[in-house]
Amino acid sequence: MPDKRPTGFAAFTVIWLGQLVSTLGTRMTNFALSIFIWQQTGRASDLALMTFAAFLATVVFSPIAGSLIDRWNRRLTIVLSDIGSAAATCAILVLFLTGAAQVWQLYVVNLVTGAFLAFQAPAYASTISVMMAKGHYPRANAMLSLAQSVPAIFAPSLAAVLLTVVNIRLVLAIDVASYLLAIATVFLVAIPARPAVEPGERESVWRDSLFGFRYILARPGLLGLQGILFAINLFAAMGWILLTPMVLSRTGNSSAEVGVVLSLGAVGGVVGGLLIGFLPATSRKMARMLWGIVVFSVLGRVLLGVGHSLVVWAIAWSVAWLCIPFIDGYGQAIWQEKVAPAVQGRVFAARNLMDNLALPLALAIAAPLADFVLEPAMRRQHGSLAGLFGGIVGTGPGAGMALVCVFTGLLGVLVAVAGFTIPSVRHVETQLADHDAVPAAEPSMSHE
Repeated sequence: MPDKRPTGFAAFTVIWLGQLVSTLGTRMTNFALSIFIWQQTGRASDLALMTFAAFLATVVFSPIAGSLIDRWNRRLTIVLSDIGSAAATCAILVLFLTGAAQVWQLYVVNLVTGAFLAFQAPAYASTISVMMAKGHYPRANAMLSLAQSVPAIFAPSLAAVLLTVVNIRLVLAIDVASYLLAIATVFLVAIPARPAVEPGERESVWRDSLFGFRYILARPGLLGLQGILFAINLFAAMGWILLTPMVLSRTGNSSAEVGVVLSLGAVGGVVGGLLIGFLPATSRKMARMLWGIVVFSVLGRVLLGVGHSLVVWAIAWSVAWLCIPFIDGYGQAIWQEKVAPAVQGRVFAARNLMDNLALPLALAIAAPLADFVLEPAMRRQHGSLAGLFGGIVGTGPGAGMALVCVFTGLLGVLVAVAGFTIPSVRHVETQLADHDAVPAAEPSMSHE
C-alpha cells in the first residue's frame, strides 16, 4: 500500500512546525529556570554555569553522536533526541511537584539535555538534504533559524505571565507537551531511508567518531568555511554575552530597555528568515554569506558598540539577528550540497562540536576582558584607554564592553575579507563537487 504521508519540503514543514512549538516551550522553561536560580542564589555566575553545563555535554557527546546518526534510522534518531529532552524536563517537573528542586539538580539535568542536543541538530541538518531538492536547502535552513528567533520574541513574556498567574510547574508541563507534539510530527511524514553504507566502510564507533574531523581537514574549502563560521560564532557570542550588562550599565540598570532590545532583535531574525524564503535560489551562496558577515559585523557589532541610545542599540541588535539566517542558512546549505548524506551525521556532528566551543571560549574571553581590563581602562578619569577610544564609545560604565563590540565587529570584517580573498574558500561551490554530482548507485525509494 503506497505511503500517503507528506514528502519533500511539505514533510519538512510539518516537522518544522513541531520544532517551532517545541522551541517555544524550551525557551519558556529556560526563562523560568533562570528566574528560579536567580531567586535562589542571586549570582549571575550560577546562570552562566547552567548554560555552560548544556554546552559542555553537547561538545563531549558530539563525536559519538555523529557516528550513531549515520548508523541509525533517521526518524529514530530525531525521536530519541526529543524523547531524551522531554524526559529531562519531566524530571525537573517532578522535582518541583515534590518540592525537592535544588540548583545543583538543574545543572545535572542540563548536562543530560545537552547530551541529547548533540544528536538533535546534526540529525535535523542531515535529514534536510535527503528530504528535498538542493534549491530548497537555504529556505529550509532559514526556517530552522526562524524556529529559534520567533519563540525568542514571545517566550519570555509568556513565561513571565504564567509564573505570575500560576507557577513554574505549568511552564514545565507546557514544555513537556510541546516535545510530545514535536515527536508526533515526525511520524506524520515520510522520511527517506538512511543512505546505504558499503560493507567494510564502517569503523568502530570510537574510530568512526573522528571521521568528521578527518573529512573536514582533508578539504581546504570546507575547512576554511568552518573556520569562518567558527570565528563569527565566537564574535557573535561575545556580543551576546555583553549586551545585557552593557545596556544595563549605560541606562542605570533599566531592565525594560534591555527587554526592548532583545525582543526587537528577535524580530530582526524573523525578517531575515522570511527574506531568504522570498529570495530566488542562487549559485553564489558563499558570496551572500560573506556579505551577510560584513553587514553583521559593521551594523550589528560596531554600531552596537558606538551607540548611546535605545534606538541605536535596537537597530544594531535587529540587524545582527537579521543577518544570522543569511550566514547560517547559506553556510549550512553549502555543507548539505557538498557532503554525501551517508556521512553527514559524522561531519555535521564534528561541526556541531566546533561551533559549540565558541560559547565557552567567548565566556572565557569576553567577561574577564571587559571586567578586568577594558572597563577600568575606559573610566572617565585616569582610564588608560579613555583618551584613545573615548571619542568612539564614550567613557564610564559600559564603555569597556562597548569597545569589545567594536573590536569584534572589526575582526568580523577581516574574517569576511579573508573569505573573499582565499581562493579555496571563495570558490568552494565550484571547486568542490556536489555530493550528487558523483556517479552513484540508484538510491532506495523506501521510507523509514
